[in-house]
Amino acid sequence: MSIQQPRRFVTTDQGHADVLNVPIDTLYANDQELAAQIENIKTDPAGNDIASKAALDNHAANTELHVTAAKQAAWSAAEGNAKKYTEQYAAPKQHSHPASDLPSASTQTRGIVQLNTSTGSTATDQAATPSAVKAIGDELRQLINNIKEAGSVKSIQRFSISSTVPDGIVNIAPVNVQKAMLNLTTFGDDTPHTASIINSTQVKFTHSRSGENYIFASFEVIEFN
Repeated sequence: MSIQQPRRFVTTDQGHADVLNVPIDTLYANDQELAAQIENIKTDPAGNDIASKAALDNHAANTELHVTAAKQAAWSAAEGNAKKYTEQYAAPKQHSHPASDLPSASTQTRGIVQLNTSTGSTATDQAATPSAVKAIGDELRQLINNIKEAGSVKSIQRFSISSTVPDGIVNIAPVNVQKAMLNLTTFGDDTPHTASIINSTQVKFTHSRSGENYIFASFEVIEFN
């Protein structure tokens, strides 16, 4: 639509006519300037920082920039699956596990361990209690005290036993029974074991295992001067 110039007032009194014609001329000049700017925008929208209709249509149709209905459906499905997985499989903040669900510890892997008060066990998947550590310490201190009281060591005989016989005799080199002591170490189970020097050439060994169950042990016969 073209801008039409309005009619100016013509009166016999030119002073009154100018009072009305000046604003009319100003409005007409403004309309012409606006019309020129609109034509410039139509001719060069990018140069005037205005997107053209074609650019807007292309932007609206760009599925890489906008969320399509298909993408929204996929996102909603993924969100639903995540919520469902959380509800079915995620553990609550406050929960517990039975011992059977937890892995057992070993020398290669971390896990739960059973406490053991034995001082002769060789298990690698159990942990010694403070009482077991104290018992070993007490035995060691007693052995040191015995050595100090008895004097210097004359001889040490070491033996290892693997047996299914509840009672047995082990022959040793002659020792002075009054100046000898026996240090016993057993391993393989926690059943009672005893050993004693019964004469100058024999040690008696007793354990509660029987049948096909083997008992393994080692002992030292220490003779002092």
